Amino acid sequence: MVQTDELYLMNPWWRDAKQIHSDRHLVSFEKSVFRYYPKKLFKEIPSDKPGIYTLRGPRQVGKTTFLKLYAKRLIEEGVEPSRIFFLTCDGIKDRFELAETLKVYFQIFGKRSNQIRYLFIDEITTIKDWQSSIKYLVDIGLLDNCLLILSGSSSYDLKSSSERMPGRKGFGKDLIYMPITFQEFLKSLGIEIERKSLQEILTFSEEELRTLELRYAFVKEHFVKYLHTGGFPRVIDDFLREGKITEITKNVYRDFILADAEKYLRSRTKLLELLRKLPHIVGQRFSWNSLVDVFSGHIDSVDTIQKYFEYLGYSFIVANIFFVDISKKIVRPKKDKKLYPSDRIVAEIVAEVSGEEIDLPQLIEMLTLRHILRDRDLVHNGLNLYEGPYYWYSERGNEIDFVCEREGVLIPIEVKYQNKITKSDYLGMRKVFGKGLLITKDTILKDGNIVGLPAWLFFGMLNEE
Repeated sequence: MVQTDELYLMNPWWRDAKQIHSDRHLVSFEKSVFRYYPKKLFKEIPSDKPGIYTLRGPRQVGKTTFLKLYAKRLIEEGVEPSRIFFLTCDGIKDRFELAETLKVYFQIFGKRSNQIRYLFIDEITTIKDWQSSIKYLVDIGLLDNCLLILSGSSSYDLKSSSERMPGRKGFGKDLIYMPITFQEFLKSLGIEIERKSLQEILTFSEEELRTLELRYAFVKEHFVKYLHTGGFPRVIDDFLREGKITEITKNVYRDFILADAEKYLRSRTKLLELLRKLPHIVGQRFSWNSLVDVFSGHIDSVDTIQKYFEYLGYSFIVANIFFVDISKKIVRPKKDKKLYPSDRIVAEIVAEVSGEEIDLPQLIEMLTLRHILRDRDLVHNGLNLYEGPYYWYSERGNEIDFVCEREGVLIPIEVKYQNKITKSDYLGMRKVFGKGLLITKDTILKDGNIVGLPAWLFFGMLNEE
């Protein structure tokens, strides 16, 4: 059972409001060369709207720092510090201890129905069946007029758990915190680029694209940095500070990938074998059955292979992409799939474990996927992308890297990160879809309803939320 003095240690602002400024997460944030302030999340969780909010995303992306920034903002706005409760679940034994700990908080400070209380419970997915305790506390009225943020690194746990909380009271919503996009990277550096949707980019003329290329040419040097770092703020800060990603930072991310797998899959050895083989299948079509041969002698069961990859998707480590039936606009999960690491640092860990680098064209495909993802598509299944983006192929060998559905319309996207572009590079999109986006290295083109533009410009402009 968590002791009262431990709660005071986790919530030092109860004794002295100024102690919030000494919090290690906030001190680290303030000292960072690169500071990403998640304004979008603050907007999604207004402090005057009590309810149950879930926040899911990969470990080490900044969820805990966000909770501490939220607490700091509340204190600075004059909220009584005792109305702000933070709890990390790493030291909580089970759901019963979770419920008792929350009861202790209310026993210490009492409950005033006319004042909102703010409860931040970090890494709740480490507790089995946590939703039962939260539902119990809701049912007995203890969480009335509370703004509760539950964070976790497993979309599977939060998916199944939030669905088993009927009668969820208040406002509340399910939110996603992913590694940042290139546009968010630029914005954190004070660089603003005009934002466009996929549909808007498809309407550009070649002249308009060339004007944009000239106007924003200076961001190319920043794209080179982003290509090295990906979207985890801690990794970006490390790179900008040291000129490389240090071993200390790599170890942090390696440990979370392997330690979580050991906890949920109970086999670090099999996960390591899976990571060793990833460079051979990134961006390639495969079936679960075909991977039995790839992992021969190490993982022999199709069900086990599927379970492992689904876990990696639910944990935001690997994205699993599914085939879309373009005539019916429905996903076909049983057909061949593709996968990509979720971020550059994950690709880096895979390369170290396997001894094989993932090729640059596949990394650009990986970043393209990150930029066409919408948070709303990740709520239920994490990076098991049953709600898109998808991909498509024909029995004749045509293949489209990505297919997005926007307002009932399918938009194909093909990545050709190479020095020279020919009509054959987008012939499939034209024949099958009559339109499409071509993500290139340097080429700009407009050929009928085909729009081609450099990756750095596409990533910098695209705004899908």
